[in-house]
Amino acid sequence: MGVELSIAEKRFLKAVLDELKNLQISKKKRENIQDQIIEHIQEAREHGEDSLIDLGDAPTFVRDFLEVNEVDLHSEIIQLRTTKVRRGTLLTIGLGVFTLTFLILQLLFTMFLTQSFNPNYSNAVFEYNILFRISDNPWWNALLLIISTSSSILITTLLLFFIRKTKGKLSV
Repeated sequence: MGVELSIAEKRFLKAVLDELKNLQISKKKRENIQDQIIEHIQEAREHGEDSLIDLGDAPTFVRDFLEVNEVDLHSEIIQLRTTKVRRGTLLTIGLGVFTLTFLILQLLFTMFLTQSFNPNYSNAVFEYNILFRISDNPWWNALLLIISTSSSILITTLLLFFIRKTKGKLSV
């Protein structure tokens, strides 16, 4: 839109957009509002009216916009806070599940796929470590570590995805 705005109109538009940004309204909605305000200013000029009188001040305009579009700020703020809490909770659950899954898989691989726990097998040089050294063969150890890590990532991702979906259904 090729409309030249006066200084007062630019200030009003900037104040409205800043207020909407502070309320975390999406960029697309802010652009739509900006286009609507510019269109209103253009129409008011065509009719010889002062556009800012109709629009009022910026906070009133934003409040009216939110009421017209049925946006409840209180519930939006609560929803933002709960999503932040949920992210922290999901991160904690994810790290715990990843660690537990990795250790269980390493222990299972050690018991069933290596000779580390075999009482008849003795190797004085081999030093067992459940985190990174479960076999005395480097290629076999690397393969088991890759399998454990990728399986743990897969299981953790699936579990977190399932938790997010079920919590989303419960809260709606």
